[in-house]
Amino acid sequence: MTTTLDDLDWPVRTDRLELRPARPEDADEIWPWYRRPEVQEWTTTLSTTLEDHRQRWESRLDISLVGRRDGGIVAVGKIDRQDPWSQTDMVEQARGRQAEVGWVLDPAIQGQGLGTEFAAALLDLAFEGLGVRRVEAGCFAANLASRRVMEKIGMRCEGVFIEESLHRSGRWLDGMSWAMLSREHHARGVSPRQPRR
Repeated sequence: MTTTLDDLDWPVRTDRLELRPARPEDADEIWPWYRRPEVQEWTTTLSTTLEDHRQRWESRLDISLVGRRDGGIVAVGKIDRQDPWSQTDMVEQARGRQAEVGWVLDPAIQGQGLGTEFAAALLDLAFEGLGVRRVEAGCFAANLASRRVMEKIGMRCEGVFIEESLHRSGRWLDGMSWAMLSREHHARGVSPRQPRR
């Protein structure tokens, strides 16, 4: 049986953050910083109203996590388990063996290393908690902050795709793909976490 985020022990604590699954009421708490232009510059989804934001948030609760510090949410992320490509006779063996991670930070806490800490925790949860064999992440190449985080947590750049991403500014921007394998994660000396059964 495939382990899900619901099967893990919560909350998960890092040095400075507490992670837990997202809840419907979190949408209102993150809205004041999530809607800011400097955040929306790089997000996939643009919500123009609180109601739209709530609907989008609630539609993704099964893959979403929040990072809390000092009693408030300072980061939101996702671990979206996926099926890798496989030959048709190997579909069942491949099912759910990889995940895509992503994160968004409150601008008030940027520059303190908390984004790196949060993203590293997402990797730990994907590999050690969910047991996937590969984790991927993507970004606009111009999003230097996300690129630095991916480098710091040990992900490798697997591709730069020239003008393949249409930004909401109307410009075609380069996109980047990053990844890490479970064996690479383990080689970094990360201690395994066991999911709750």
